[in-house]
Order: sequence, then structure tokens, then C-alpha cells
Amino acid sequence: MEIQVLPATPEDAPFIAGTILTAIGHEHVLHMAQTEERIPLIEELFTRLAAMENSQYSYHNARIAFSADGERLGAVLCYDGALLHQLRPAFVNAANSLLGWNLSSDDIADETSSDEVYLDSLMVLPEYRGKGVGTRLIAEAGKLAKDLGKPLGLLVDYENPVARKLYNGLGFKSIGPRPFAGKDMEHMQMTL
Repeated sequence: MEIQVLPATPEDAPFIAGTILTAIGHEHVLHMAQTEERIPLIEELFTRLAAMENSQYSYHNARIAFSADGERLGAVLCYDGALLHQLRPAFVNAANSLLGWNLSSDDIADETSSDEVYLDSLMVLPEYRGKGVGTRLIAEAGKLAKDLGKPLGLLVDYENPVARKLYNGLGFKSIGPRPFAGKDMEHMQMTL
């Protein structure tokens, strides 16, 4: 399969939001929304953040995989972990405004650190899984890490053996647990 990976644009914001929601999973989305009826607000939140210039979920931090005929296959979001505290206020402000939360940046545990490039979200549409799309998207994230001279880091649910197997096969190594949204996740890194 011919795959082309391109930087995302503001028009890709809904697709990027879908990537984030898929990556964090329905259970966590529902926890954020509090009810099924409020899930569209979570979708709107991440769509807004993806369209922004200065957000950890910005289109600037996303790459989209396309087929030869221009169909979207999947996406990856990654950014320099040293920028997390600069990028996070956009999430806090948008969540407080749209969802009525009273959140501060101090309320959120860091899912990355300044010594790595963080692979925040990865999604391949179901019909294109197992065709090299995910590997290609991870390689794109790896280019940023290599350019910055940092390892590529990510979090994976201990209860997701398929993803853990993929990441292990690509050379990621476990470096221990790290909390994300109140749950311990496996923190993995790959040095490029």
C-alpha cells in the first residue's frame, strides 16, 4: 500500500480530534463527559484544540497518513515534551470554558517530560490496520525525536497487549509506570 504522510492543516481538526478520542478510549471520554449526552462536547473540545496554533493537540503537532488517492488512513500527534507546560493552558482554558470545569494546569499530572518527544496519540482507521500505516506514522514521530536529539516516548495501557507488542517490536522499551488521567500507564521510550 502506498502511504504518504503530510503535516496536518486546520481543516484536519475533526480527524485529529477523532484520533485523540480513539487513543484515549471511550471509557475515559465518558469519564470526561460525565454522561453519554455530553460526549459531543468532548469531541468539540478536541476539535477546537486541534484547530488552534498553540495547543498540545494542535494541527501543528499532527501528521496525517493518506492513501495514493488522498483518503485519510490515520494520524499521529507528537510534540517536544519540553513544551508541555507552554501548550497545556489551551486545554485547561478550553475545558473550563466549554465543559464548565474549574481546572488548573497544576491539577494535571504530566504525561511526558522535557527529556523526550512525546507521542501523544496514534490512530489508524480499522480498515487500514495491519498494513504498515501505524509503523509509518510512528516513524514520522521518530523523525522529530531524532531531529531534537531526544528519545521518543509514549504511554500505553497495561491492559492493551496488542499495542504493547507493536511498540516492543518497533524498539520501545518500558521505563516504568506513569500516571495518566488517574490510571497508571506503561511509559515506553525508543532512542533513535
